[in-house]
Amino acid sequence: MDADSGGVRTVGEAVGWAAALLRGANVDSPRLAAEVLLAHVLQWRRSRLVANADEPLLADLQARFEELVRRHAGGEPLQYLTGEREFYGLRFRVTPAVLIPRPETEILVERGVELARAHAGNVRFADVGTGSGCIALALAHEVPGARGWATDLSSAALELARDNARRLGVEARVGFVCCDLLAGFPPRPLFDLILSNPPYISGPEMEELAAGVKDHEPELALCGGESGIEAYRRLIPQAAARLLAGGRLLLEIGAGQEPAVRGLLWQQGLLLEVAVRDLQGIPRCLVARQPEIDG
Repeated sequence: MDADSGGVRTVGEAVGWAAALLRGANVDSPRLAAEVLLAHVLQWRRSRLVANADEPLLADLQARFEELVRRHAGGEPLQYLTGEREFYGLRFRVTPAVLIPRPETEILVERGVELARAHAGNVRFADVGTGSGCIALALAHEVPGARGWATDLSSAALELARDNARRLGVEARVGFVCCDLLAGFPPRPLFDLILSNPPYISGPEMEELAAGVKDHEPELALCGGESGIEAYRRLIPQAAARLLAGGRLLLEIGAGQEPAVRGLLWQQGLLLEVAVRDLQGIPRCLVARQPEIDG
């Protein structure tokens, strides 16, 4: 059955049609994407598609599925079409108001969880530029003693993050503040941990992004100015003023940005403890410490 033949399709035929259309549009993993979209429309697990391959689709479900497949073939990210993304083993709602959580950001969360668990007493944290809330909420979910705040300039992002907090059962331990970086907090020591995945794509790099990213994900969460490090220039001084003695600042960074961000940390008196590398060997997460007060 080709893409334009119409008529009622079985589950198996629908997956085959969609995979062929997506393959022709050069979509990554076309069959997987087809199965994910159909499972979403039917509200099934993907494994159920195989066992029920001969079951005919109702007309309204087939129409909805075909619409989503064509939108994905046109470049819309799969996660926005299904409305969710798995991150750190948790399910997060996502919309075009927020950046789709990436696997590399799990490196930041993993190190934050380690530090929070090792902390004596309840840890106080801030997640700057929270988006879907994936960093703050994953940390709060994994560390029951953690309490913190999540900030974002976008009220739509914060509304979504609040909903994710309710879904994950951590809404009592994470507050939300609509502000620029940490401007919503007084400039005095408040936090044991400050975590952030700020926008770090440079102006020239923005032009080279895949259409699915550039055309659909929020530019506010992607572009770090012409140099890519403008957010760090503003965030690091704010964070240094709000970290408790011995507290840590955890930053996700882009490829090639370690030397510049390291210099910004040094200017604010923060001590770089480690640069955690991703699977490609790229420094992806910097962990810096606020020195303890002498005497």
